[in-house]
Amino acid sequence: MAMVEKLRNVTRRRALKAIGGSAAVGMSGLAGCSSGGDSDSNGGGDDGGSSDGGGGGQTTSNTENGLPDLSGEDIHFITVAQVDNIQDLWRGIASDFEDATGANMEVEFVTTGVSSLDRIVQLIQAGDPPEVSIQSFGEAMILRNRGVLAPLDDAYDQVIETLGEPTDVVQNIIEVEGNRWMLPFFHNISTFTYRSDLSDVVPDTWEKANEYAREVDALDNDVRGTYVPIMTGSPSTVRFLSWLWTNDGSITEWQDDRVQINFHEEPYRERTIELLNHLAERQQWSPAGEDSGWATTQNIIQSGQVASTWYAGIRTKNAAIRNGRDFAQDIEIVPGMPAGRGDDAAEGSAEGFVAYQGGNTEAAKAFIQYATNQEFLTDLLLELSPVQNIPSWPTIKQSDRYLEGIRSTDIYQSGWTDEQFSVYQDEAFSKLTHKTMEGGTTEPPNPYTSAYYSEPIWNLESDVLLRGEDPADVIDQRAEELQQVVDDAQA
Repeated sequence: MAMVEKLRNVTRRRALKAIGGSAAVGMSGLAGCSSGGDSDSNGGGDDGGSSDGGGGGQTTSNTENGLPDLSGEDIHFITVAQVDNIQDLWRGIASDFEDATGANMEVEFVTTGVSSLDRIVQLIQAGDPPEVSIQSFGEAMILRNRGVLAPLDDAYDQVIETLGEPTDVVQNIIEVEGNRWMLPFFHNISTFTYRSDLSDVVPDTWEKANEYAREVDALDNDVRGTYVPIMTGSPSTVRFLSWLWTNDGSITEWQDDRVQINFHEEPYRERTIELLNHLAERQQWSPAGEDSGWATTQNIIQSGQVASTWYAGIRTKNAAIRNGRDFAQDIEIVPGMPAGRGDDAAEGSAEGFVAYQGGNTEAAKAFIQYATNQEFLTDLLLELSPVQNIPSWPTIKQSDRYLEGIRSTDIYQSGWTDEQFSVYQDEAFSKLTHKTMEGGTTEPPNPYTSAYYSEPIWNLESDVLLRGEDPADVIDQRAEELQQVVDDAQA
C-alpha cells in the first residue's frame, strides 16, 4: 500500500476555471473537521450508476468473504488529515481493504498548504483523477456540477442494508437529478453559544439575544455582550445563512429550469433587510469584528472577550474546556440559532465519500461501501473532533459504543453535561431539516449553492456592518452580482 503526502502549488481560481467550476471552495472551512482536530489559530454522467461510470477495472468475481476480487487494481484515495491518529485510522481501513480484496491502495493525505479540492482539480487537469476522496458537501456539488463525479446509488443501497436509513438530512442533500453523489458520515450545524453564569436570560430569540447582550455588556467587567464578526470566505456565508434561515429568508428559487437569486425580492427582501439591521444593531455590544475568521470566532468566548457568539458547531465550548476556563461548563447551546420569524432551520454541512468519473469507479464504490461501516465510522468519529461532529447515520449516533465513547473522552468529562450534549447533537440537529447549504430548499434540490461562497455575500455584510450603509441601498447591487456568479456556475 502506497502512502504519499503530495503538496503541490495550484492556483484555485485558475484550476477551477479550467474545469468550468466556481472559484469558490464551498464549505471546506465548516467541514474541515476531517483534518483531525480543533484548530486554534452538471451531472456525473448519465449512466445512472452503471457499472464503470466511464472508468476501467470492472470486476465480476468475488473473494471468499463476498467482496469483489480487485487483485492488481489500483485505488487512489485522498483525504485531509493533519494528525497521526486520524492518518492511522485511514491507513488501517485501507490496509484491511487490501487484505480483503487484493486491491492496491494509494492513500494520499492532503495537509497544511493545499486544499483537498485544489489537489482534486490538479489531478483532473492532468487526466488522472483519483478513485475516491473525502469532500464537504459544497465541494462535492462543485465537482458534481462539472461532471467529474460518479454516482453512488448502488453503494448507497448496499450501505443502508447494514446501517439502515440515514437521517432525513442525508437523504435530502445527496440526491440530485435522480442520482446519489455522496455518502456522508458526519454533519456540522451552526449554533449560538452563551455563558449562563453572566445572565439568566436565555438568548433563544432575536429579541432575547439582544436582551442578553445588552445586560451582559452593562456588567462591571471586561466581557462584552456578544460578537458580530465581519468576515470573508466560507465563515461569512455560513454565518449569514445561519441567521437568514431563522427569519424565514431565502436565497434562490427555480425559474424556467434555472436557479435564480431571490433574496432581493419580496417577501424575502424585507426579511434580508431585517437581518442586516439586526446584525448592525448588535454591534453596539460587540468588540470590533473586522478581519475575523474561523479561529477568531472559535476562541472569542474562551478568551474572556465576549459572552455569546455564533459558530459552525460547538468548538467555542470545546475551546474553553481545552484552555481550562472555569466557565467552560457554563457555556450553553441554543438549539440551532436564536429564532426570528421561525426556528425550524439551521445552517450546516456534511462531509463524506465521493467517487470520480474516469477512475476505477467499481473499485471506488467497493472501497466506499467497505469503509462506510459502523465499526470504522464510530472509531473515526470518536477521534475526529468528538462532540463537534454529529454522525449522519442514526445507527451510529444512537449506538452504545458511540455514546459511551464520547462520554469517556477528556473533552466531554471536563466540561459537558448529558443535557448539553443532547441539545447539540439531537435537538439542534433536528432543526437541520432542509437547509444544509440550501441544497434542499428548492424542488428539485439546488446543486449550485457553492456559488454563494463569493464576494457578493461578503460585500453585502461589509457594506452594512463595516461601512454603515443602508441595506435597502445595497441589496439590489449585491443580488445582481450574486446572480452573475450563479449564472456562471450554470453555464
